[in-house]
Amino acid sequence: MAIRRTPTNLFTIVLLASGLAISTETPKTLHPTGYVNDFAGVVDGTSAQEITALAQQVEQKAKAQIAVVTVHSLDGADIEGYAVDLYKQWGIGAKSTSRGVLVLLAVDDHRYRTEVGYGLEPILPDGKVGGFWRDAVPLLKQNQYGPALAQVTRSIAETIAADAGVTLDVQSSRAPPRRRPRSNESFPLLWLILFLVVPLVFRFLFGRRRYGGWGGPFFWGGFGGGGSSGASWGGGGGFGGGGGFGGFGGGSSGGGGASGSW
Repeated sequence: MAIRRTPTNLFTIVLLASGLAISTETPKTLHPTGYVNDFAGVVDGTSAQEITALAQQVEQKAKAQIAVVTVHSLDGADIEGYAVDLYKQWGIGAKSTSRGVLVLLAVDDHRYRTEVGYGLEPILPDGKVGGFWRDAVPLLKQNQYGPALAQVTRSIAETIAADAGVTLDVQSSRAPPRRRPRSNESFPLLWLILFLVVPLVFRFLFGRRRYGGWGGPFFWGGFGGGGSSGASWGGGGGFGGGGGFGGFGGGSSGGGGASGSW
């Protein structure tokens, strides 16, 4: 007997398939696709680029690996055990050094975890990495998962870089707020305008009559002639970086790190 494909039946099939896909986010079924593994689909492009650039430079300059992972749900598992299993499954960091970090976010469970490899435990103790997450909780509460993960990753990356004596040249995707000038700061600007404008007005009114042209005692030649101010509005860094993701190296962890919720 043939089964009629009614819209209701099709909707049920799609719903069941979606639920099955989400429920299979176990460590054994997840495979790394890069430094950013957004299985929950919550990381924006700008944040993903920043995280990738940071992770690339950390690997190239400090010989350590960072993996960022998002999942929908832990499906009832505790995040500590989940992170240990995923870390072991992927082998983050070189096998000889275990200099690796797993940054894990379970979106629907409102849980986060940083799993630290053996080789980085001395410079990334539990309290320190826990503080990185607590600083990012306001972003998590606003559902800004990408910026939150980028902030945590940057804090981890900068700690690793400082210990290795290297510098990261990746700009933050979160621009600092513009400082509004205080009212008393406007007075020097006002005097500067008066100093420039008043002579110009006098020159316009009396210059032709007294000097037969636009010549005169005022010295405007110095403005606009060659030379530079020594300042630049350009920025270095960016979200670039040579090389690409070549897989993880077989590192291991022993449960060091920090977990929390929001």
